[in-house]
Amino acid sequence: MATRYIDRNGKQGLVEAPQLRAPLSPAPGSPTEDLLIERGLVGVRFGTREALSRRREHLFYAAVKQGGAMAAIAYIILFPTGWVEWTGFALFYVLNILGMSIAYHRYFTHKSFETSTPMRYALGALAQMGVYGSLKRWVADHRRHHALSDKPGDIHSPYYDGHGRALDGRKGLKHSHLGWAYDDCMTDMDVYGKGVVGDPVIEWSHKTRYLWFAVSLLLLPALWGYAIGGAGAVIGTVMVAGFLRMALALHAIAAVNSFGHRYGYKRFEGQGEARNNWFIALISLGEGWHNNHHAHPRSAFTRVGRFEVDMTGWVIVAMEKLGLIWNVKRPQFESRPQKR
Repeated sequence: MATRYIDRNGKQGLVEAPQLRAPLSPAPGSPTEDLLIERGLVGVRFGTREALSRRREHLFYAAVKQGGAMAAIAYIILFPTGWVEWTGFALFYVLNILGMSIAYHRYFTHKSFETSTPMRYALGALAQMGVYGSLKRWVADHRRHHALSDKPGDIHSPYYDGHGRALDGRKGLKHSHLGWAYDDCMTDMDVYGKGVVGDPVIEWSHKTRYLWFAVSLLLLPALWGYAIGGAGAVIGTVMVAGFLRMALALHAIAAVNSFGHRYGYKRFEGQGEARNNWFIALISLGEGWHNNHHAHPRSAFTRVGRFEVDMTGWVIVAMEKLGLIWNVKRPQFESRPQKR
């Protein structure tokens, strides 16, 4: 039976369907249960050990980020903070978001430009310093998101859960924002992991991700605080530019998946419910022009309209001019039908 697998993001094009591992009416909760959409598979596995491992990893991240953010707020209330802490916050917030937007998203997932091997390793480290989970898993998950945007099988749609059950209201936003990371539905790497599994840079980034977590959360803020403000500024900078920054950056990117598929305007039709949202674009440095992105996922830029500012795109242009990257993709958005 023919099954429709679409990889719109990498060089592979159509993804070859694996062999059917379960009957057409699998028992719910079976470890090999596959989601059946449009009489076919969509590359989702249920109840695996990997799902449990991912849940534990993200629970750890949540405890550190959210718990640390609350401690940081208490610190700000109880102790004075100044320009050292807040300039560190701004600097590392921008690097945090760029690790997501340039590294995880536009380069490793969508191949929006080419670069050297040393630069690939640098981008891999920058990605994992953003701490949005394994780079290897994120790329495969995002391919699945584009293949099934806002349809049953989409990993983080506000309209369907991981089992393809319809969601609405707060439940949908909760699932798409961060809740998806705690369900038992895993992207099948045999389907969406082609070119990802075995890539030496991606595998290295995956294996060293906890090291980069510590560097981003603790080491860099501590060094900034010590270098600029002395030993007395270290704790405050770690609190503000480490814990608080990382938690807010997480929610800024998560908002693209949740609010960015509910609220805003559509410039292009046929892109699921992806919307352009100016506020999300502001806090995510351009990722909030999500409808534009879904129209041309391989583009290195999300800006189409005059006032759609893509700050990540500015950085990509600078990197191109410096010779750090090349073959930057600039598709013509006019090739997609626009909303009238």
